[in-house]
Amino acid sequence: MISRIFLAGLAASALALSYSGDSFASKFEAMPAAVQETAAANMKNALPISITSTKGEHGMEYQVNTRLNGETHNLVIDEKGNLLAVKDGTDLASLPPAVKAAIEKEAAASKITTLEKVTEGEQVTYGAVMTDEAPGKYVRVRIAADGTLKSKNQQDTDR
Repeated sequence: MISRIFLAGLAASALALSYSGDSFASKFEAMPAAVQETAAANMKNALPISITSTKGEHGMEYQVNTRLNGETHNLVIDEKGNLLAVKDGTDLASLPPAVKAAIEKEAAASKITTLEKVTEGEQVTYGAVMTDEAPGKYVRVRIAADGTLKSKNQQDTDR
């Protein structure tokens, strides 16, 4: 019985690694060694999903997207291996009261589609993505731990 469970888990991991045609493993190995080390140290027991890279303010940044306990657990790492941010999926009930109130105020005429807790060093902020009442629009907000609105952006969904 245990060996069947192990084999099923191994098969599921293999399927997850082959996500989007390019395997997670090959993308992982293509990252700089310092980025690989930081990612491996911070992935915990997360299920690997995908890796993206973008040019940031200080060079290349890599986002390692995983799922941990059913929620997103995404790591943002610079090309030198510095962990810039950890983005963990969350829900309204888990938010501090001031943050929850601020997000609900911003989402009064919208549907909340994504919530995340963003840890950048010692600083924690919360992000929300909402579909706006206008067709084809979504709104991103960033809220400080004290409930202060830090940023708000509205974009078309086709971007």
